[in-house]
Amino acid sequence: MEGSSRSLRDACVHPDSLFAIPQADLLRLVYKGFDIEIDRLKRAYSIRDGQISVGNETPSYILFQTDYDEVNRTLVGLLSLRWIHLGQYESFVSSQPPGMKLTQESFTWIRYFYKGVIVEPDALHALITSVITNDLGKDPQLASDYYNLTGIDISDLNHDAILLKACEVGLIRSLDRLSIEYKNHLISGIELGATFNFGQLAQAENVPACLSVLKQMKASPFSFKLRFMEQILDIAGAAGHMDSRCAKKLIQPVFDSYRNVFDACQNFISGSSDLRNAYDLILARRASSLHERGLSLLDVNVADNRSLLRLLCMGNVTTPERASLFERTWTSIDGATRESLIYTLNLDGLSGEPAVQPTYMPALLSRIQEELPLIYALRYLSRVMRISENFGPSVLVVERSLLGVIKNYVEDGQFNTDPTILESLGVPEAVIALKD
Repeated sequence: MEGSSRSLRDACVHPDSLFAIPQADLLRLVYKGFDIEIDRLKRAYSIRDGQISVGNETPSYILFQTDYDEVNRTLVGLLSLRWIHLGQYESFVSSQPPGMKLTQESFTWIRYFYKGVIVEPDALHALITSVITNDLGKDPQLASDYYNLTGIDISDLNHDAILLKACEVGLIRSLDRLSIEYKNHLISGIELGATFNFGQLAQAENVPACLSVLKQMKASPFSFKLRFMEQILDIAGAAGHMDSRCAKKLIQPVFDSYRNVFDACQNFISGSSDLRNAYDLILARRASSLHERGLSLLDVNVADNRSLLRLLCMGNVTTPERASLFERTWTSIDGATRESLIYTLNLDGLSGEPAVQPTYMPALLSRIQEELPLIYALRYLSRVMRISENFGPSVLVVERSLLGVIKNYVEDGQFNTDPTILESLGVPEAVIALKD
């Protein structure tokens, strides 16, 4: 291959030629430029929501003759960038479920957005760097390397915050290959991601106070757009460890959620909405979408309705059948659980009382298809959302990560077999996520 003797950065000067080379050659060129980072991804944790459907010729297998989940997820995100650049809609949606496929119109929107952000070679190189480095905080060795360098334990932080800490002490060396301008853009995006996650807003997993960090984007709108483009590619590759043939997760309902996130963020950055109204745009559009599919119209200004809307978002509910399941269960759970959730799910982190962000709760709720498991999940969530610790008036949001619950009790099928198992579990430690 002609490009094999060139660096990836050089190849970005001619993106049409770069993305036209055979897929395996592109992957090897990217690995040549990011071998340390991609090797870190071999150790990164992942969450599975089913069995592998495709195992031949995955990106990881092409490079290493074995499959590493986060390598596949990251590199399918990169291949999605290739499909977007080349306008290969059929490749992008090839094995997405019928009836939920991303529309041609939405794919075209993504292409226009991409072409409006990536207007020069350094911008493309920065975007690729962002794609490759985005999930490095999931490598437990990165927190260990930080500890060895600084003596400070950051292993309890979320993976985005770990990545930011690692960048601050020079552990992510690929950033040093960027121009100062684009390195600063990426760092701005990583700073944003440490306390604000686009996917968490799309799923109403975080709270309105989390949007306050978008204030820093007012001075750097390009940083925000670059970060959003990277996040589109992140969700495009999110099922790459299960099916590497296409952008499996970026189906039309998910894209609609991310468009809503983009609009909500832009509304706040521009000053046309305050934090609460910008956040509630996500809920209101979910209410409208489900109403079009037959669900009663829920009102974000009614606390009971707003709580249910957050659960519908966290459960990735897009069909009438699952919407009815959630609505039926919500009205049938015991009054104490519902009242507790109505109170805690309406805390916004802006009223003097910390709000709780139940990280990875969507990974549990999105799997549930029956009423009994949903009842026990909501009972457990009501305990997760309550805090007894006094964090002080400066703490706006605390995070409880359910990753351990997902890995230890959900992925192996224990919860499906016996949903009452959640009754015996304690709640994860509350960690400060956002301070005033």
